[in-house]
Amino acid sequence: MVIETLETLFIWSPYLLGGFGWNLLIALTAGLIGLLVGSLLATLRQSQVRVVANSSLGLSRVIHNLPTFALIFYTAAMLPGEIALPGTSLVLPVPSWFKAALALSAMQIGYTAENLAIALGAWRKGDQLRALLFLPGWLNGFLITLIASSNASVVGVDELVSRCDTLINASGHTTLMIPVYLYATVIFIAFCLPMSIAMRHLKRAMLHRHG
Repeated sequence: MVIETLETLFIWSPYLLGGFGWNLLIALTAGLIGLLVGSLLATLRQSQVRVVANSSLGLSRVIHNLPTFALIFYTAAMLPGEIALPGTSLVLPVPSWFKAALALSAMQIGYTAENLAIALGAWRKGDQLRALLFLPGWLNGFLITLIASSNASVVGVDELVSRCDTLINASGHTTLMIPVYLYATVIFIAFCLPMSIAMRHLKRAMLHRHG
């Protein structure tokens, strides 16, 4: 039974790893959206106009505390499947994976807005170390988003967890459930753990270099 299970996992590995590729795409897209929007909010927080600064602060905190799992459902239900550009005949598709990325970007937006504002303030004061520590922190947020991207399966995104379900259903053996999901966990750990260790070394090196 063990040998048969291992053979099944080996045969289906390319298919499952292809699903993990969608997880990476979702996390990267969410991270980029979070970086762009969060950077804008962080810049606005530096404004000398109190209303602008306070509004940016409040908005970033609200976005940061939104439940991402619920947001995935809302974006999937509320956003259309395609958007027609006004004045043109062009129609842009809005795939499910992008909707999931948009929902997951909320956490990254909140983190970036909060911590980049601190980093910018530290840089202006000459505290380069505190400013540069934003980078490993952002990468850590990316890994958290990558793990959370498995929730995209609930709205039909063909990512790793969804493909695990497909494998189990195709085999017709519910006994595969535990080893298949365990294998998916190993895939996430195999990617995230080395990056987490690398970020820890990066942070330690930065602290050592700046005393």
